[in-house]
Amino acid sequence: MKTKVTNRIYQLDVFRFIAALIVVLYHYLFRGYTADHLSDLNFSDISDYFKYGYLGINIFFMISGFVILLSIKDRSILKFIISRISRLYPMYWICVLLTFMVILLFGEPRFTAEFSQFFYNLTMFHNYIGVESIDGVYWTLFIEMKFYIFVIGSYLVLNKLKHIKLDYLIYTWLTLSMLYLFFNDHFIFRIGKSLFILDWSSYFIAGIIFYQIYKSKLNLKYALVLLITLSISIQHTIVETAKKARHFNVEFDPYIACGIIVLFYLLILLVACNKLKHINSSKFIKIGMLTYPLYLLHQKIGYIIFDNLGNDTNKYVVVIATTLFMIFLSFILSEFYEPRVSGYLKSKLRQLSSKYVSKPTN
Repeated sequence: MKTKVTNRIYQLDVFRFIAALIVVLYHYLFRGYTADHLSDLNFSDISDYFKYGYLGINIFFMISGFVILLSIKDRSILKFIISRISRLYPMYWICVLLTFMVILLFGEPRFTAEFSQFFYNLTMFHNYIGVESIDGVYWTLFIEMKFYIFVIGSYLVLNKLKHIKLDYLIYTWLTLSMLYLFFNDHFIFRIGKSLFILDWSSYFIAGIIFYQIYKSKLNLKYALVLLITLSISIQHTIVETAKKARHFNVEFDPYIACGIIVLFYLLILLVACNKLKHINSSKFIKIGMLTYPLYLLHQKIGYIIFDNLGNDTNKYVVVIATTLFMIFLSFILSEFYEPRVSGYLKSKLRQLSSKYVSKPTN
């Protein structure tokens, strides 16, 4: 019996928000003081509990893979592009602007930003021309944009070459991902890493497979692909954990990190198999909408608040208040700003597309 596919899977909203909050606490309670001189507030008494929070990013990519087919289903490629632009850019623009203003007003001497840097950042493609991000968290958007470009390219191939099935592209992508584990130093795979996001592809592929399970059912083929992606993800996690240990000069247990990745897979599998129906409620959509602005805003602005208001005696009050403030600000933006601006931008883009893109004749 097939699961009825709806336009939104509310359990994923819950997981998105939890993952974003995990990343926030990782930055505030571990990363800020431990490395890169981002904050003077030292939470060393509890920081070990939050040092694996960077892994919250991994479930973001998995969820992106899950929802991408839902987003593009029954849409033209142009409608998909318009939906992504109107969804991503308005919130991104206001968050870049707010972060830039806070840095200019209160960030020095620790944090600085230039007007030219700000304008380049608004494109979301500034990394391509070597311009530093206003806030380091934007790196994940660069990965997401490459994923969307890859999806658009795949869509065009499938639309042009009708005999090629989606599964064939997924298996090819999976094969490249496996080969990358062994030949990542080869110049061909260095190019392939950029084109096919080979260092993160296992999460996107897993998400796509989870969606296919969700709309049909788990079978041996899907289980095998998931096990392969999990193996790649675990290897990726072991490598990344070693890098984190060197960078922060702190011990990371690869078994704990890999265990967290396995947990992520199990959670999304439960969603795909419709085993978490008790949290499939539309009331969670508001929580899900907080995720994007919370992620974009929290880091640099949070550290600047720490610098200006925090000290050893009030640090826990400051970190709790800052986290709550970021959630509140995210709510204001998602409730009152984003629907209006995104709706307006989508309307204008649709008008432009209908005006300049000729409609096919029968």
